[in-house]
Order: sequence, then structure tokens, then C-alpha cells
Amino acid sequence: MMHDICLNIHYSSPNEIWDMIGEVYCSMDYWCGYENGGCPSWKGDNIDLCASVEPGGVQISGEMPDEIWNRWYDQLKSRLSKKLGYDIGDPQEGYMFKFWTPFEKKYSDIKTIDSKQIVFNDYSTFYWEEFTEYERDMTAKRPYFAFKSPLIELYIYFDNTGIFSKREQQQEFQKFQSKLNELKIRTLDLS
Repeated sequence: MMHDICLNIHYSSPNEIWDMIGEVYCSMDYWCGYENGGCPSWKGDNIDLCASVEPGGVQISGEMPDEIWNRWYDQLKSRLSKKLGYDIGDPQEGYMFKFWTPFEKKYSDIKTIDSKQIVFNDYSTFYWEEFTEYERDMTAKRPYFAFKSPLIELYIYFDNTGIFSKREQQQEFQKFQSKLNELKIRTLDLS
């Protein structure tokens, strides 16, 4: 039977994460190494699977009998979850990606903001429901708002330059805080 699944492992994960993923791959039944240009592969009777890294996550596709696949796939997800420290599964089934490097954005690059999301000029979109912690620090060297969870971090910086930059930063900082308050998004003041 043909299988084609994605896992919530982002292509931007750092090298040490890919090393851990490689360890799990090697521990799985039917492992046969890196074939076809370095793709992780598993082979056996009626088994021919390979993994690749795609924009939508790690993709594993190929042939494996269903009675083997069900056990093998559950074991792979379980081992990866334990090794990486977060739940691994298909993003279409609600499994969230972990972003290992915080996102850094400028306040001046905000395109739109509403009660569900914030969108930047480069169309990167962040949903408020992804975050569990909300902080701000006006006294930091680069004043910022931080939105965090175990899977993702977003920092919005105020980087005005020029003669009136300090005053402009304070005004923009307060304006952004007021907008968040309007949206019922409360931030912890670390100043």
C-alpha cells in the first residue's frame, strides 16, 4: 500500500535537531541508510519508503503493507516526539510546528492586526492562539514586545533612529500597547 505523510518538523530546524532525527531514523525497522541523493530510506519485502524535507514539513512516502505501516508509523512518531520534546504528527491533524529560532520583526513592518492574528509586510502571519506568554519591555536596549509558547517565539522590536527616535519609540510602543489592550491581549511589563 502507498503512504504519503507529512510531519510537523520545520525545514528551518537547526543541525542538532536534524542529527537527533537521523538517530531516530536509524533506530527504525527496515532502515537501509541514505539513498537517492541522501534521502533517508527504509526497505524490505514490499517496503520502499523515503523521507524528504519539504516546506510543509518532513515528508515520508512510499510503499509499506498497512499491517506493518500502522505499527511502524506510530513508533516513528512516538520516538521522534520523545527525542525532540514535543508532539510529532501530521500538521493537517492539528500538530503544531516548533520553531527553534525566535522570529524577530519590526513594529514598522506590521501590515494588519486584529483579535485573531498579526500580519507583517512580508505576509508572515502569527495567530494569537499560538502564544501562551505575552511580555513587553520599554527599557530594553531595543524596546520590544514578546509573544511566546513552547513551540514559537515572536519578538517585535522598536528600532527608530534619528534625533527624535527615543520619543517616537515611546509613542509607538504605547500605541501598540493600546491596540493590544483594545484586542484584550494583555502583556506583562518587564520594564
